[in-house]
Amino acid sequence: MRLKFFVLFAIPLLVASCLLDPEKEKSSLTFHRVEKDALKKYINEKPLPEEPNLSVDKVIVNNDYPIEISLYNDSKFYYNLPKLGDGVGSWVYNEGRIELFAERSLFDVYIEVLSLDEKGEDVGIRFRDRFGPKTMPMTKFNTP
Repeated sequence: MRLKFFVLFAIPLLVASCLLDPEKEKSSLTFHRVEKDALKKYINEKPLPEEPNLSVDKVIVNNDYPIEISLYNDSKFYYNLPKLGDGVGSWVYNEGRIELFAERSLFDVYIEVLSLDEKGEDVGIRFRDRFGPKTMPMTKFNTP
């Protein structure tokens, strides 16, 4: 009788745990694939300088996380994570989004910059941190 009760109790829990993915973030953001030209407004028209100036350069920011990203026309980017430091990496346009990659001593940075509308007027980012997947809208500075 105990085994029967255990099986009747355990199977639904097992099925529920398979259906619920704790790694999958629930996001209200909708991303759109756009042409590379639609995202051009976020790319600085110069190569990555030795010391990026985010008060002058085009930059996308989320102050709540916080993170700052500045893209340059030599396929490089600069990022600043005020809690974890800054660094540089490379980016590539791929299938309607910009993919960023940077190596760090503790972890590698993988971020996707995606459009929040059909025209690339607003963007958000998608990435994974130590707490799991994240998606967030970005505010743009110094862009047209």
